[in-house]
Amino acid sequence: MITKFTIGRRHSGDTWDVINLVSDIKWVTDLNFAAGTLTFDLLFDSSFYPQNGDLVEFQWDEQKIFYGYIFKVNFKEDKKFSITSYDKTRYLKNEDSLVWPISTISDRFDTVCKMAEISHTVVNSSNYKLPAEVADAKTYFDMLKASIDKTQKATNQMYYVFANYDVVELRKAPHNELNIIVGDQSLLTGFSFEKSIDEAANSVRIIKKNQAESQQTSSTSSDSEESSGDDPAKTSFSYADSSNINIRDWGKLQTVESAKDKANDAQMKQRADELLKEKDRETYTLSLTCLGDTSLVAGNSVNIQIDDLSKAGFWINNTAIMKATHNFGNDYTCDLEMKVNEPWLENNSST
Repeated sequence: MITKFTIGRRHSGDTWDVINLVSDIKWVTDLNFAAGTLTFDLLFDSSFYPQNGDLVEFQWDEQKIFYGYIFKVNFKEDKKFSITSYDKTRYLKNEDSLVWPISTISDRFDTVCKMAEISHTVVNSSNYKLPAEVADAKTYFDMLKASIDKTQKATNQMYYVFANYDVVELRKAPHNELNIIVGDQSLLTGFSFEKSIDEAANSVRIIKKNQAESQQTSSTSSDSEESSGDDPAKTSFSYADSSNINIRDWGKLQTVESAKDKANDAQMKQRADELLKEKDRETYTLSLTCLGDTSLVAGNSVNIQIDDLSKAGFWINNTAIMKATHNFGNDYTCDLEMKVNEPWLENNSST
């Protein structure tokens, strides 16, 4: 049940208890660099009007769930406000231009949170040193995403940003391996599982363009349309290939990438092997609907026990939550999007 729901002016200190006026409360946490969201309907009360920037605090069953600020207010003909509020990570959408020195993801997280003026802490630090780089007119989220992606490729550890009520945290996934079983006999009310090779590649080609001269020519077609490009007489390509035997099962699924400047044959071959390892895999999508539990948030992992999945040949044990949508009410439910068989969970999940 709701044990606290207040809306307050950010600086005046005026606060209104709206616990008996709210309905359709939905809380979303998402690892995909999106701010935590709380949406709700609020009955009209002439004593106050919700405003953008107002502070929203929500607790469920004495547990602190959401601390954030109103960003959208919609007033409807049924005398209800429909409100969207975001947690403090929303301020990581601020844009800036920075020159990063050699530093860790922990250092960069600390820097952008200070610049966004939000309370924060590093729960899990990283020692991996990222190269110096320039981030020009990018959001803090984009800066962190680029740094997190590079750290993950180098260390096989995934970091993410999460608002723990009023403090933004840098965490390593999975943050908390819950002793919760979501399955036929526990919490589960529905599921959907999909495996796909739409984005897969089992053949990789790294290409280097060779030109006798740095020259472009233009020609005019019969209908007088002009086109320009490399001169075929002076252009050739060098290749480095890598492929997998599963071509016989999937057919040939090829992707190409341009070689870095001055890359030699050995470096091109190494990059082809690396890219093949990244691309040569099925992707899995597992969506769950279950009874509500406030610990089921993005970044935590749970145990899965679904008999029908096992009978169909898919064995999924422990997997992490990528996105969680909590629907609070008399029937408290969760919709979960899971991360299955990804590199940072290979030892725990399999199909």
